[in-house]
Amino acid sequence: MRKAGILLPIFSLPSKYGIGSLGEEAYKFIDFLARTGQSVWQILPLTSTSPEDFFSPYKTNGAFSGNFDFIDIDFLIRDNFLSQNFVNSIDLKEFETDPRYVHYEKVRKLKEIFFKEAFKNFKEKEFFKDPNFITFEKNNSFWLQEFCSYMALKEINSFKHYSTWIYSKDNFVNNYENIFNYHKFLQFLFYKQWFELKKYANNKKIEIFGDIPMYISDDSSDFYFHKELFLTNEKGEISSVAGVPPDEFSATGQCWGNPLYNWDYLKSTNFSWWIERIKKSLELYDILRIDHFRAFESFYSIDIKTRNATNGKWIKTPGKEFFETLKKEIPNANIVAEDLGIITEEVQALLNYTGYPGMKIIQFGFNSDANNLNLPHRFHKNTVAYTGTHDNATLAEWLLTTSKNSLEYAKQYLRLETYDKYSEAFIRSVMASCSELAIVPIQDWLDYGSWARINTPSTVEINWKFRLLKDELNENLENYISYITGLYGRYVNR
Repeated sequence: MRKAGILLPIFSLPSKYGIGSLGEEAYKFIDFLARTGQSVWQILPLTSTSPEDFFSPYKTNGAFSGNFDFIDIDFLIRDNFLSQNFVNSIDLKEFETDPRYVHYEKVRKLKEIFFKEAFKNFKEKEFFKDPNFITFEKNNSFWLQEFCSYMALKEINSFKHYSTWIYSKDNFVNNYENIFNYHKFLQFLFYKQWFELKKYANNKKIEIFGDIPMYISDDSSDFYFHKELFLTNEKGEISSVAGVPPDEFSATGQCWGNPLYNWDYLKSTNFSWWIERIKKSLELYDILRIDHFRAFESFYSIDIKTRNATNGKWIKTPGKEFFETLKKEIPNANIVAEDLGIITEEVQALLNYTGYPGMKIIQFGFNSDANNLNLPHRFHKNTVAYTGTHDNATLAEWLLTTSKNSLEYAKQYLRLETYDKYSEAFIRSVMASCSELAIVPIQDWLDYGSWARINTPSTVEINWKFRLLKDELNENLENYISYITGLYGRYVNR
């Protein structure tokens, strides 16, 4: 069945608390998707983030955690964790929340006020004895204790990097247990609200298309408690880090700084950590995008001292053995491979072996000739077609910044002059393609420029911040999306 979807991160939803959440606006967006005939809502990773990594969802501090920034405050009132009077007593203007961009530090200061009050009420009402909370603890015991312990240790050590910590989990520290339980409470709230939202989406026949980062941060419970999973020296320190050489996204390559996996150790454990991670992700999402798929064939290693992405080296991984194990453990997993960047014959062979759909980005199609695999006439059914991803320029930005030759090719290929706004030609071409699923970021439907970009690789200043305003998902946009989606046979009647 031909399907269409919209890419919109949770943090980009409108909210009076400074960041998108799992609350009313998320439900409204699902209704919007249903009314426009969409089948899929694609989001970014839901795992928790840290200021040390500029709140990037691709450098999580807990591979199994939930991002507590997304907990909805109004739903805490609904569920009797907070009183309306308490929420009304907090002056939101004091935090100067910006309706167009997320200011993470301010958001955390604001939400911590509400979370701490909710936790106090939670303890007073002895909700720790609630069967739902007990079930949550039991079902997530394999990661929950370590993550909450890490977050508690981080807090009592003034949120510094673990290498500078004074207190360890073996030392008694006043209030440690209380902080530990506080973070457990936040995880409970996140998962409670998330699964309620997902159930609503699925009942509306909307699939959630999620994302699992290839790498995690060294500022994470996973690295702190399980260094055997990663490549380290005899002192347990990182000697090389993840990234990619020069490619479509960056002329000098990218140094992400994440620790690299010890694939020999992972193989000796039958890849159990990765299998559990993917199982957990498939509980959260209906479709799972594996970020940086090519690292399952070989990963790029960069010296941590120089962090020079042009001088790294590729190292082989037991990719085929991993996917053999994954297919046995999780048959028929609904996975999409992010196969962008430098794709060798070996990587293509691994993708063919898995049978997973790859990705096609129309923006990449105009830098060569008619044989470019990112041109819609070269797409095939088992792919997901995009106007752009979270890492790409918006279409409006691309049209202003691409090379003269690429723009001229696009004008001829898409007959751009026949459209009032050039972005529509790209959207129509992606929607018309034979790819089973077509995804368009909301920014491209709105024809927004560079100011609305989600992420610019190799930069940190303005990423992961774009937000919608309340009135932007209006009737005109709804009619436009519905018309284009139906025109190319992707509209789902409900």
